[in-house]
Amino acid sequence: MDPTNVSPVDAGVFISTSYHTINNTDLLEILAVKLLSLLSMVILIAMVLAAGCTDEEKTGPVFPIPDAVLPGQVMRVIGDVTGNGIPRGTIDTLTFTVGLVPGQKPVSMENISIIYADAIRTESLIPVRSFRGDPMQGYWGILEVQNEIGNPNNRLEYEELFVIRINPKAPLVPRQFITIVIKPPSGTSLTIRRVSPPSIIKENNILTSI
Repeated sequence: MDPTNVSPVDAGVFISTSYHTINNTDLLEILAVKLLSLLSMVILIAMVLAAGCTDEEKTGPVFPIPDAVLPGQVMRVIGDVTGNGIPRGTIDTLTFTVGLVPGQKPVSMENISIIYADAIRTESLIPVRSFRGDPMQGYWGILEVQNEIGNPNNRLEYEELFVIRINPKAPLVPRQFITIVIKPPSGTSLTIRRVSPPSIIKENNILTSI
């Protein structure tokens, strides 16, 4: 219809028809936007639910809980407790670092005793000859001394750190709870509680604090 050549009645019909046509188009666009928004929301909710249902082992790194220092405790563990063993098998040796609790007097590592326990058994570990070296099964040894003061000796002093390795008779299986007790000549013992990882690799298996 030509709007320049219509009667007043026809003009009213034209305007009314055009008005409804524009409104219907806008309505379709609004509905399309709402449908897209709803679809996006559904996808987002599905992604959140999927993330929440994944295995805990894949949710991110697990940070160790610092070991509490008890009253009268002489030594403390520094850093991680790690294990070496057989991939997808067992852990044979455990390595950790100890230092003095601030304010405590030096202690001779030749006079300490180390006890290892798991859910089934408990054993007292024997120091290697001269206290230094990689231990065989049933033994413990000092691998190295960091920040050593003066001539080499087996006395833990001030800011020195002693790296100790233990070799229990019974190897660790995955997800096994263990306790290591380091008893000095006097004062409160250092107790280390850990659990082995669910999957074991050859080296640097980090045991989680419990």
